[in-house]
Amino acid sequence: MTTPGIAGLQTQARSWTQRVRQRVWRLAPGDVERVVLRHSRIYILPTPRGVALMATLVIMLLTAMNYALSLGYALTFLAGGMVAAALLATFRNLAGLAASPLGAGEAFAGGELEFTLSLASGSRQRIGITVAGRQGLPSSVDLPPGATRPIAISIPAPKRGRLGLGRVSVSSNFPLGIWRAWAYVHFPLSGTVFPAPEAGAPPLPPGRHGSYVGRSSRLADTELAGLREYERGDAQNRIAWKAVARGAGWYSKQFEGTGGGGTLELHWAEMPVSLDTERRLSRFTAWVLAAERTARPFSLHMPGTALPVAQGAAHRRAALTALALFPSASVR
Repeated sequence: MTTPGIAGLQTQARSWTQRVRQRVWRLAPGDVERVVLRHSRIYILPTPRGVALMATLVIMLLTAMNYALSLGYALTFLAGGMVAAALLATFRNLAGLAASPLGAGEAFAGGELEFTLSLASGSRQRIGITVAGRQGLPSSVDLPPGATRPIAISIPAPKRGRLGLGRVSVSSNFPLGIWRAWAYVHFPLSGTVFPAPEAGAPPLPPGRHGSYVGRSSRLADTELAGLREYERGDAQNRIAWKAVARGAGWYSKQFEGTGGGGTLELHWAEMPVSLDTERRLSRFTAWVLAAERTARPFSLHMPGTALPVAQGAAHRRAALTALALFPSASVR
């Protein structure tokens, strides 16, 4: 029989350590689908209020023993039973709760990226369930029996690119606030953070027909093509206010035509040489948003990316995504 060498033992030890760390801390996104919180995932510890209460009970017990106070024993054990019952109630408030990933949003650098999870209460009522990401403010929700509710988590997005949700804690200190039960879930959710548009960006470059766009968008649209779902960032003069007033929902107007400026072509090589990669991306972002506001078809040409001429929300999203995922290495 052969025995494993030192290198093999070290590899096994590292693998075992990684499995333990993942099981305890959920550092890697290993939860792909719906997760039901069971006893193996739930941790529970006393809160600062609970620690103070337990210390008080110890003092009460020592006092009752020192002075042989029967009433002191009764009061101490009654309060101790209440603490034990609260421990079970806090655990049951979290046990059986199901969490599922729903989706990730989009944001511009410097803003907040929103993720959405789904919580299902199961057969019990859930009170004071708090969901918190690694950053940002926590969100709390109450769930009646048999209910399923979406819950949003916002995470700061300081720079462009893909941003993962990371580890999320689901916790509760119901009913008395003397115990805190929590569990970790880590879904492989990630959203796209677009470059921040350049403040005070120059006017759009000349269109294919040679007309320079420094004019007002009042000359732009020629024919109303229809309505589409409203998206954050749409100009107010594009919102179908009549539909909003009727209670039909939020929509934005879509127009056909070139916007009075011809087809817009955005070329990486035509940007000023003095601009670094990030400033070019910020300027392109501002121009893409301006082209969308003025209903101008545009194409985007960058190293490794070539988007054909088109317009609309889907084309804008494709362009902004290409800008967000552009390599960070400087390209001239």
